[in-house]
Amino acid sequence: MAENHIRILCSVIKVDLVYEAPDGSLVAFFDSIKDSPLMQCKRIREGLRAGSAGQKAPYLLKEQYGVYFASFRSGEGHLYMGPMCSERLSSSRRRQMYALYGIDCDDAKYLPCFALPEIRNMILLTNSVLKNGHLENEELVYLNRIINQSEQGVRAEQVQFILKEEAENDDSSYRHGYHEEQILMQAVREGRTADAIRMAEAMDRDSGRLSRTESAHWRNMAIIGIALCSRAAIEGGLNPEEGYRLSGYYIQKCDNTQDPAHLLHYRNRAIEELTVRVKQKLEKAHSSSHVERAMDYVRKHYREKIYLDEIARSIGISPTHLSKLFKKETGQCLQDYINEERVFRAANLLMYSDYSLQEIAEYVHFPSQSYFGKVFKQIKKVSPRVFRDQHRAKEVTKDSYFIY
Repeated sequence: MAENHIRILCSVIKVDLVYEAPDGSLVAFFDSIKDSPLMQCKRIREGLRAGSAGQKAPYLLKEQYGVYFASFRSGEGHLYMGPMCSERLSSSRRRQMYALYGIDCDDAKYLPCFALPEIRNMILLTNSVLKNGHLENEELVYLNRIINQSEQGVRAEQVQFILKEEAENDDSSYRHGYHEEQILMQAVREGRTADAIRMAEAMDRDSGRLSRTESAHWRNMAIIGIALCSRAAIEGGLNPEEGYRLSGYYIQKCDNTQDPAHLLHYRNRAIEELTVRVKQKLEKAHSSSHVERAMDYVRKHYREKIYLDEIARSIGISPTHLSKLFKKETGQCLQDYINEERVFRAANLLMYSDYSLQEIAEYVHFPSQSYFGKVFKQIKKVSPRVFRDQHRAKEVTKDSYFIY
């Protein structure tokens, strides 16, 4: 067995590998030996060794907490892999699992979590390194059968869940329907803020239970609502990057609270911002696609040196035509729009970051701090320093809008 190859493999797949020699001595290819079930629990090794007996293929063992281990025959000894999970264990179940293996759970590390096909592929890779080749066909069939059996177990659980839901909730009005979701999403696509929020709150009253606990149920409701509405906003014309950033911000806010009132507040704030921005887009619908694409180019490249020729080339028109078209439809020259975009981004950094004025000027690609201050004052009517002081003098709560 090439120990150096196994050690490298262990560092790559991030799963513990342990070799047991014929005399019972153990070699660990990782550092955290004290919280390794393979090193600390003789029963696990015995089960893997017995499972490997009489078969050429790697042996896959699933323990009672849904934790997987694998065993490979290597000469007269065995190489063990694990633990691996196909779903993340709660802290209580993780403590129970480690206690089962006789390990102090207070210092025990979190278990790696993989999709079942990933576990299969890691086993294939490890076996390939051991044998300096690939699994034979019948061995691959064996592994796929094990994985498919596990997936069938998931499907069986889904069926049981549906039956339980139907038995407990036979009132058809208990859940909102697809039609209501479509009404909500259409309101977002059209930028109708009040209608969208009102529809979301109406659906809250008719929602099915999405978790056993109250806080987890409302967190799921909020996150699903934010995700649905962000996709609808993008369909309504919002820039995808803007939509994803906005939804990501509010989903993270939801992830940091267990209060249902706060969760729904963040959901509604996300809907409000999304619909307002869609409405702004729709109100600018008279602009030609060339002008919209030029604006989009500026939003994506505001931190770089922007040349008129490059924008025109990316759009497919001449620089002269782009300049005239932009001035005609927006009432301002392209360079003024670029400066406004950079000042807009700089204003956010002044309000929500601790970057110095010099750092902000460089970040939004002004050639100097003095020029940044001059342009900023032309647009905002105050200097960057005064702007920052004015906004920091106000009481800014943690629920304030974050403008991307």
